[in-house]
Amino acid sequence: MKALLISDQEYLTKTYQGLNDLTGKFLREKGFETELMELSAANLTFCMGCFGCWIKKPGECVINDRMAQINRSVMNSDLVIYLSPIIFGQFSPTFKNIIDRGLPNMLPFFETRPDGSTMHPPRYDTYPSQIIIGYGDEISDEDKQLFIDVTEKHRRNIEVLIYQEPTENTIKALNKMKLGRVGGRL
Repeated sequence: MKALLISDQEYLTKTYQGLNDLTGKFLREKGFETELMELSAANLTFCMGCFGCWIKKPGECVINDRMAQINRSVMNSDLVIYLSPIIFGQFSPTFKNIIDRGLPNMLPFFETRPDGSTMHPPRYDTYPSQIIIGYGDEISDEDKQLFIDVTEKHRRNIEVLIYQEPTENTIKALNKMKLGRVGGRL
């Protein structure tokens, strides 16, 4: 099985290094072939909102940058783990860009959710399991909860964890999650 580990290169702190080592070891022990992508704003252009990924090149972004490789790697993985710093209760700007630029993996229509918000339906029958692990030093309880709420609002099919000591709690939580492809929900 294949796993993709994505992190924000601009926040490579000591806490990040501990989390990266922990998740890398966890994936090796589970038998995953793992690809690591450390990204930064310099690697990615922001979404232009041109909808070229739906009209001109369906399923592929028209911007020629690293995001095309990221989207292919995501869709060819069984599991994607995002290691995101928590900044004022949000994921980093780089992660927001990655989420926005994942638009080619969805269809250009809208579904209304039970809460009245809208979301694009899936383009594919299956997607990799997705886990986002937020980290940081001295994160308030309010920022942790905001991170969870915002992340779950952006994705229906994502598990959200907050990395903190003791690290065994993170491993226990990961062991309870589905670590393979899932039905057509992103």
